[in-house]
Amino acid sequence: MATQKTQETDDSLITTDVQTGSEDRADRSHNTVVRARHLDVYYGEDQALSDVSIEIPEHEVTAIIGPSGCGKSTFLRSINRMNDQIDVCRVDGELSFHGKNVYDEDVDPVALRRKVGQVFQKPNPFPKSIYDNVAYGLRVQGKADDVDCDAAVEKALRGAALWGEVNNKLDSSGLDLSGGQQQRLCIARAIATDPEVILMDEPTSALDPVAASKIEDLIAELVEEYTVIIVTHNMQQAARISDRTAVFLTGGELVEFDDTATIFEDPADDRVEDYITGKFG
Repeated sequence: MATQKTQETDDSLITTDVQTGSEDRADRSHNTVVRARHLDVYYGEDQALSDVSIEIPEHEVTAIIGPSGCGKSTFLRSINRMNDQIDVCRVDGELSFHGKNVYDEDVDPVALRRKVGQVFQKPNPFPKSIYDNVAYGLRVQGKADDVDCDAAVEKALRGAALWGEVNNKLDSSGLDLSGGQQQRLCIARAIATDPEVILMDEPTSALDPVAASKIEDLIAELVEEYTVIIVTHNMQQAARISDRTAVFLTGGELVEFDDTATIFEDPADDRVEDYITGKFG
């Protein structure tokens, strides 16, 4: 069994001054790490998520699929409160991380994002060196003086399966890397600050098949230490890499959430079967 990371208390979120791998992971704990209860999200008058309730277990890959505009990315951004950056966004209901509602007034969104990192659709390395890209989060959080920064950068790059390709050019710009390498650099940047959950919003959609395959292999390794929640338009990808799959359909409705094999082989809702077989979407 993989060694699981020690969970921090909910106080860490409070503002202060200071290939489907399910069989290999069958013995892993199914403790819930993210839970939504009757979650509604609005952009102005438009409702993006409607009465979503879901429990996402730790140390598994959860895929979120569905047609464009069904609320997949909105749900992902709600988990670490990235939607706070949209003035017209309103959230009702409950969304908790380790049992703590992340929308409570005493929750610091910045502290939350340290525990729930995110990788975006298009690789977005900073115009800095490879080393400085990875060390960025440590420096912003004031941790660079408390840890061996060199060791932390190496650990993150190894964790992102990139160290062997860049260890002799850490001073080179991250923008000089290939698209697939840039995405792995962004993953290294995300894990350098030691999060518990990694959100991935279509992380391979802008990559060629070879680079995409490397990211999929990496996800299978990352879930040994982290919880991974991935939005994907690629149903074959969801079937390959996830333990569980959530299907969102038009109107921001979560139609079904189950083991990935069940979703793709014997879904309970006819609409899910219609979507998977290509009858719409």
